[in-house]
Amino acid sequence: MSITEKDYQILKILEQTNGKATVEEIVEALRLDHSTVTRSILSLEQKNLIQTSELKKSIYKLTEEGKSYAKEGLPERRLIEAVISLGGSSPLIRAVEQGRISESLATIALGWITKKSWGQVLKEKDVIVVQAGLKPVEGEDERILRKIFIEEELSSDKLSHQQLTFVTELKRRRLLIEKTFVSRVVELTKLGWEQLQRTLEVKPTELTSLTGDLIVSGKWREVKLREYEVTAAPPVVYSGKKHFYLEFLEELKQELVSMGFEEAEGPYVEAEFWNFDVLFQPQNHPARDIHDSYQLKNPRFGLIEDKKLVSRVRKTHEYGWITGSTGWGYSWSFDVARRLVLRSQTTAVSARFLSKYRKPPLKMFCVSRVFRPDVLDAKHSMEFYHCEGIIMDFELNFRELLGVLSEITQAMGISKVEFKPGYFPFTEPSVEVFVHHPKIGWMEVAGAGMFRPEVTKPLGVDYQVLAWGMGVDRLAMVKLGVDDIRELHSKRLDFLRER
Repeated sequence: MSITEKDYQILKILEQTNGKATVEEIVEALRLDHSTVTRSILSLEQKNLIQTSELKKSIYKLTEEGKSYAKEGLPERRLIEAVISLGGSSPLIRAVEQGRISESLATIALGWITKKSWGQVLKEKDVIVVQAGLKPVEGEDERILRKIFIEEELSSDKLSHQQLTFVTELKRRRLLIEKTFVSRVVELTKLGWEQLQRTLEVKPTELTSLTGDLIVSGKWREVKLREYEVTAAPPVVYSGKKHFYLEFLEELKQELVSMGFEEAEGPYVEAEFWNFDVLFQPQNHPARDIHDSYQLKNPRFGLIEDKKLVSRVRKTHEYGWITGSTGWGYSWSFDVARRLVLRSQTTAVSARFLSKYRKPPLKMFCVSRVFRPDVLDAKHSMEFYHCEGIIMDFELNFRELLGVLSEITQAMGISKVEFKPGYFPFTEPSVEVFVHHPKIGWMEVAGAGMFRPEVTKPLGVDYQVLAWGMGVDRLAMVKLGVDDIRELHSKRLDFLRER
């Protein structure tokens, strides 16, 4: 049998150590790097000259509490000795004072005195009395504590099986910290011992790579390079990459920017004024109920600084103001308007944007999170991404809105799109947008329309505004071929590696 020089050196090390050694001991003895030794061990194991196994070893150290007990004695030891010094029987309060033990330690001590049979704990006329006999001998747990305190740490291989049971008890009392180490043990097999008694053919060490030094020095002529199995499959390498849903969100934003839109943002926590009232949604609308929006408990109210806008919105709700509408005909409440909610739609961002920029031309979008109480299933979630968009210009019509919506869905690779008449409090006319999922079927992904005068007039806008709110998660399900909305936020590596 022929082996390499390094393999032979490992066999000789094992022979000198009675046939057994850890990988770390072999590395230290040969002064080689760990990977080189590991490679040789694998080669020898394949030749059945050695066998490997795992060896677990624990190191024990004292906690701060354990150190204090090692110095001053266990609580049960201090209490029972205090009782003995008081004549063998004493009320607990007096023994605690004598032993200078805290009330918390006294409770611990009583339990262990009973468990170790060092004495009795009695109750006489509502007074706890501790009785003790002779002074108990030092226990194994006390000896282990003292030994670790002196040596700072103790290895499990230096403890007997019986001592390890006491160590387990000390760990339960949180007096010890255990740190476990796993070592690989290499042991000569019967064949390995037999081969060492014979004359082994030792081959020159094979190199796994050709370095620049070998080429320059010319030593490459003298060494032997290890042959590679070129037909073997290489290891699978999974490179780091962005989450596939984040990539989709970036793609959607880039498409909207390329269409001439500018991006805007708004707060997650929003006043109902911006989330509902500015959008001409009445304060008694079901969507304001706690079942359709998340209301904050603390803080409950927010600030609305534009008092003139507040006045115009109030008048529009109550009697229509100058919008040509009769309004909703109720007494509008400022306290309701300033209540804080988690925004249920990014249309609130459009309202804030229009309150600052009132002149055309204007194209704005927002892709961000919204929150609505819902039942989590394959098509619904309590938190999802919304794509809000508005276009304001001098002359706009409903047909142009349908064209923009078709262009956005087609840009995202979705060809099957249908429109259905809809109703929303803040747009007229309104439309619902449906896309086709190959497994689920038709899904509603957007609501859209032209902002009503009841929305634009109070904001100071005198032009037509096209608006839509799109459920990005459902759009992504069709584009990415996902049939469960929860998978868009998956952290499973096996699933993500296929994306």
